[in-house]
Amino acid sequence: MKEINLDKNGLSEKEYLDTYDINKYKRPSVSNDIIIFTTEDRKEENLRKVPRKGMQVLLVKRKEHPFINKWAIPGGFVKIDEGLYEGAARELKEETGVDKVYIEQLYTYGDVERDPRTRVITVANMALIAKDSVNPKAGNDAKEVKWFWIEKELVEIKKNNEFFEKHHILKFTSEDNSTLIKYSIVEKIKKTVYGEKHLSYELLKESNDYLAFDHYKILDYAIERLRNKIEYTPIAFNLLPRLFTVKELQYVYEGIMGRELLNFRRKIGNMIIETDERIEGKPYRPAQVFKFNENWEHEF
Repeated sequence: MKEINLDKNGLSEKEYLDTYDINKYKRPSVSNDIIIFTTEDRKEENLRKVPRKGMQVLLVKRKEHPFINKWAIPGGFVKIDEGLYEGAARELKEETGVDKVYIEQLYTYGDVERDPRTRVITVANMALIAKDSVNPKAGNDAKEVKWFWIEKELVEIKKNNEFFEKHHILKFTSEDNSTLIKYSIVEKIKKTVYGEKHLSYELLKESNDYLAFDHYKILDYAIERLRNKIEYTPIAFNLLPRLFTVKELQYVYEGIMGRELLNFRRKIGNMIIETDERIEGKPYRPAQVFKFNENWEHEF
C-alpha cells in the first residue's frame, strides 16, 4: 500500500500542487551570458619565429535598449520550457552564429539592480575555442560582433596589517583598434583563513566606450577562473591543433595568464607526450612534436 503523507492542512502532495498559487512569490527573470575566449597570434617581425599569443573575447554590440549600441557578452533570457544549457546554446547561436561549442557554467550573478528592466539573475557560462573553428556573425539581436583583445595586468600591491590591496588594469581593445575600454580594479583581500575579498571598479578616462550591465565584473571573474583552471585541467588544449610544439603550448598558456612562465616544460609534466609525426605548413621546422596525453590525470 502506497504511503500518503499529509501536510499541516491535511493535503496530499498532489492536492497541494493542484492548488499551488504560482503568483504567491514574485519571480525574477533568468538569463544566460556566454563568454567565448580564444587566443590569437601577436604580430612578429620575424616570420620564422613562433608567434606569441594574446587572449581575446567575443563581444556583441546591442541593438536594443537598455545599453543600446554598447558592447556586451552574448546572451539573453531563458525560455520557460528550456534548460539552462539549451538556452545558452540557443542565445549564442542567435546573437553570433556560433554553434556546437562546449559550454560550462561559470558563476551566477544576482545583484538586485544589475539590470534596469527588472530583477534579473544571470548564469554566466564560459567556453574556450580555437578561433579558426568559428565564423561569428551578428544575429537578430546584435548590431555587430567583434573579437576584443582582453588583458588584465597587476600594476601595484599594497600591504598593511589587515589587507592585501591589489590594483589591476582590465583592458579591452577591438581587433580593428576602434574601441578601447579600460577599467581600474582595486582588490582588497583580508588576511584571514577565508581571505574575504572586496572588489571595486572604475571606468578610466582614456576609454572611448564602456561595457553594458555588469559585464566588466563577469569578464574579470572569468579571466581569474580561467587562469586558475588551466593549472589543473587540460582546458587550454582546446586552443591548439592535435599536434603542437612545447613553445606553441607555452605561448597559449602565457596568452591566458598574461605573463611569462618560467620552467614551463617541467610544470606541464606528463600532460603531453612526444610523437614521431610532423607538422606541415609551418614557416619553421619544429624539432619535437607533441600531443595531449589522453591518459593524464590531475594529482593534488
